[in-house]
Amino acid sequence: MEVSPISSIKIIDLNTIQKVLSSNKISDNQKHEFIRRNKTAIQQALDVKLSGTEFLSLMKYRPLRKFRFIKNSITKRGDKKLLAFALEIEPSDIDDYIESVQKDLADINKLNFLPKDKLNAMKTYVYRHGSKDEIVAFLDYELATSNDILKTLYKTLDYHTGGIADYFIRPVHRMTNKTLIKLYNVIDKNLEKAYSNDSITEEQKDKIAKWCLIRIYQIQNNSKFINSVKTYKELNG
Repeated sequence: MEVSPISSIKIIDLNTIQKVLSSNKISDNQKHEFIRRNKTAIQQALDVKLSGTEFLSLMKYRPLRKFRFIKNSITKRGDKKLLAFALEIEPSDIDDYIESVQKDLADINKLNFLPKDKLNAMKTYVYRHGSKDEIVAFLDYELATSNDILKTLYKTLDYHTGGIADYFIRPVHRMTNKTLIKLYNVIDKNLEKAYSNDSITEEQKDKIAKWCLIRIYQIQNNSKFINSVKTYKELNG
């Protein structure tokens, strides 16, 4: 991404900060110095209301790395602050807020109190940093409210879409058999609902259910392989 030399930057706004931090033409030391020199201006620029749509846009420039746990932890702290701006709550309240939403999803599977853009922002955050139980809960809601359940399933179970597959590609999020069963139960349940509502045919339901089961096993096996590579790297320096 093209940015002006840091020394010549006069206006510090959210767009400028994002461009500087996401640029691959600026070293981490230069970025650190940029933050240090402009601490107050950056604080003021970030002390604004951020829409859910803006949050989603910013996440596109904040990729997570497969074997960079510490870097991803730092990114998570930043993502949490940005989500807090989008939801208009304190960053320290994010975890409790998501837990409360997850409980609502488990109880009634509805989130009518949240505007769609804010819900999408929260879903994006959970699919990046959430717990496995949160992932299952949000997938359930996403499938239950989807206008095209087949398209939603194809997308979330494919890599590089910000969905389920991308969550489990990181070693810290290894898919257990318990999680695999929960994921498939959620998918099977929602396919049955879609069939009952005449949204899909019985043939589609059976075909996609089998495909999803195979796909989840592939994702789990990939997760195990990635974890073994990580372990090998740790043991061999």
